[in-house]
Amino acid sequence: MNVDSGQSLFTLSFPMDERLLGEVHVYPLPEQFPSAWNRLPKPQGKDAMQPIASLQTAARAVTGERLVFTDPNRPSFTGPWARRTLLITPGPLDPLVLGNLVREWEARIPGHERRDTLAPMLEPQDGGPYALSEVLQRDQGRIIGPYWAFRVAGWKLANLLAAQPMHIDDQLPGPLPFLLDSEGDLLAWESPLTHEKTWVDEESGKRKRIVGYAMERIHIEVEPAPGGRVLVAHLSARISRVANHWKGIRNVLVRHSVNPGVVLKAAIRTRWEKGPDGFMQAKAVEYVGATAQIVEACGVGRLPEPPTDLDVLSDVRGVHRTGRHPIDKGVGAMFLAKLEDHATRVFEQPPVTYDATSIRISKPTTDFLPYVPADKIAPALENADIGALRTVVLYESPEWKKRVLGQLARDYALPALAELEDEVPLQVAPGFELVAMHLPELICHGDQDRGLILNSLPWFKRSTERDLVTALCETRYLTDQEKENKVTDAKHALKVLFAERGIPSQFITMDSDPGDPYRLNMRDRVERSKARKAGLPEPAVDYKDDNAVQIALGSLQSDSGIIDNRLAAAAFHRNAKDTALDREAVAVGLWTRLHRFEQVNGRPKRAAVLAVTLVAMRIPLGEDKVGEDKYWPTLMYSDQGWLRLARARALHHTGPIGKKGHHLRKEQQGPAAVCDYVDRALAALTQRYPIIVFTEQRKGIWPGLSNERLGDPRIPGQRLIAQGWDLSVVRVGNGQGTPQPSRRTGGAGKLPKNPEQPVMPEKILYLSSHGGANSWLFAGQSRQHAGGQRTGTQHTRRTLPTGQLAQMSAPFHGMTRSEYVVAHPGSWREEQLAGLAARISEQAAMWDGRTNLPAPLHLAKSADEKHPAFMDQEGLND
Repeated sequence: MNVDSGQSLFTLSFPMDERLLGEVHVYPLPEQFPSAWNRLPKPQGKDAMQPIASLQTAARAVTGERLVFTDPNRPSFTGPWARRTLLITPGPLDPLVLGNLVREWEARIPGHERRDTLAPMLEPQDGGPYALSEVLQRDQGRIIGPYWAFRVAGWKLANLLAAQPMHIDDQLPGPLPFLLDSEGDLLAWESPLTHEKTWVDEESGKRKRIVGYAMERIHIEVEPAPGGRVLVAHLSARISRVANHWKGIRNVLVRHSVNPGVVLKAAIRTRWEKGPDGFMQAKAVEYVGATAQIVEACGVGRLPEPPTDLDVLSDVRGVHRTGRHPIDKGVGAMFLAKLEDHATRVFEQPPVTYDATSIRISKPTTDFLPYVPADKIAPALENADIGALRTVVLYESPEWKKRVLGQLARDYALPALAELEDEVPLQVAPGFELVAMHLPELICHGDQDRGLILNSLPWFKRSTERDLVTALCETRYLTDQEKENKVTDAKHALKVLFAERGIPSQFITMDSDPGDPYRLNMRDRVERSKARKAGLPEPAVDYKDDNAVQIALGSLQSDSGIIDNRLAAAAFHRNAKDTALDREAVAVGLWTRLHRFEQVNGRPKRAAVLAVTLVAMRIPLGEDKVGEDKYWPTLMYSDQGWLRLARARALHHTGPIGKKGHHLRKEQQGPAAVCDYVDRALAALTQRYPIIVFTEQRKGIWPGLSNERLGDPRIPGQRLIAQGWDLSVVRVGNGQGTPQPSRRTGGAGKLPKNPEQPVMPEKILYLSSHGGANSWLFAGQSRQHAGGQRTGTQHTRRTLPTGQLAQMSAPFHGMTRSEYVVAHPGSWREEQLAGLAARISEQAAMWDGRTNLPAPLHLAKSADEKHPAFMDQEGLND
């Protein structure tokens, strides 16, 4: 494996030295403070704020500071104020203001009115300032905390960026200014983006017009780099859209005239009334808790009232969450490149760069369908231990049936599929039959007895134990009126019923209909333009596939463990050379996610659980020590041990989303229970093959997965490794803690005409050891960008040409990225493990695209996110 020093991948991550760390003010509270805190009444009701969030919001509103109040029940165990409750601010805090604030806050706690127990305990103490570099602790050269120091470390950087407006383009009136918000982010508050959109409302049939507003938001996440030797600040940018309605909105951004330099984030609730048209409309919007009253009582002045009408932009802006908005997501690659250049100048510090390696990540040369082709159905079914497969296509509208069966007919070269009559099975390939059924009474929303309907249909019954039935169903989104009337969502109800019967299911809406199959995409427009300029006839437009249908069937098959040899073809591609596996192995995806249940009025709050799913894929080799034609058997762990994927997913989906005892509370042995569960699952696999575990970071359970604790033996499979098992662990990341590529320099790829346009990464692995350990970065362009949607690479949203302003309603794509850090190599070389992870991400298990996670980890995540209870959690069911 060679490193090409002539090609580099620049990122939006910046090393932080003492100059950039700056200073903080720290106010330790008395040791008896936690006892008094725990005597406060517990919050009640769906809209009640947790005390820490409530006090922190009120304090930020009163002081105008990005104040952090540490949890009295979960103090940091490291640092000079170990085990103490702390107030941390970027500037000095007036003790009188603090005492008055706490007194007014406590006096307004429901059930605790007019009490004053906390303020008398506050002792005026010198709060610093303290150099943050002196607060940070080190263990054998590694930065280990305290944890709150990482949270506040970005304050100095945010101040530096806010002090200097960002240059975007010489054609604009001036550089873009940013304001700080109370979370430590930067907002383009004073120069919002604006876009108008019109459409025909499906419910009323009336033409509607709406003006949308949005702001660029820059977030700074600070953590030790892999190896823990240095701190790195990860910058990320996104579009923060301003809500154009109050439905489902839980937070607002507020600019107070007394503290105009900091934008406050505050929780709100909306009171509703029925309007003249019969639809619900906002009657009043109120701040949750007593924040507004506390601010006024402390002499700061009233917070501006949230408006009920959001047509006009004000000093109170709702944070958009879901639904239609005139401005879509993403700032685009051009904005990220401008941000990297701006931050480099402001910080006087170059960003982290990755060097190109010789490890190429290539897809198979064969043009795979997005699902198992006909000639590979039989071996794929045998590999999944399935005797015969039946897919039942359930529909309400003839248009949906025509759309779905028409696409399958083209892909499988089976014209009879397009004209398939209801309840007349057709064999698509040996062992695979498809049957269509018009069943609106089953798939339409409502409270009908779907179980009775399913039990009466012979098509959902298996002939033998090894047979499998799957369902591909039409669905639609609930209307606002149906949501208000609490109409049962058919998709949610059917997922439960199908799981109970061991039937994998997939749903498609007509909203995903691509429309004209001969529509022009960007590639077609470019080819036509080239032909016109050359005086040649315009080229014919290729028929466009219905990707939503293809992906749906591909997901249905991979969810069932019906997977062909495309993963093997990618893992053992000829470009893999000496980085491909040279021994058979078992790749395991270990997925964990903290699930917080939605609070239901009148019912006790359910404690959060940790959802844990594991999927294993065996990677066989042929006689020539290459496995490019092999099919990978796929299993999932369940209460009955390792079972074929479809059966184990059904068992998981009929049970609870998280097992009893699986949580993060150390005092109740939650992490230990999760470790035991995972180690038992890995031990149930054979010792005949090496095991390669792909997982995301979960430092509260496995510290050895964190950047600062790499090398710590506390990782998944720790006990097995101690017993001599050949087990490797690779941490996979693609979130905020992963360096975001901004541009590429060097390389053999073609460069754009505009020198300011960021150059996309090549299909290789990039490597850096900036923190003391290897970080492997696999970056690329999104599928949409590769398909010709280059607007966000050629322009920012602020520099769109007049003829392209409609693109404001489209997502702006940047560069995708995944980071691989080897926590324990086992008997493999790091480049083999990172190469395998990248190849089985670049090639999805069943689709012609890529996934953010390696195939077994992606399947484990999918099993969790398709659990019927997944949507019954906070923030996901509005």
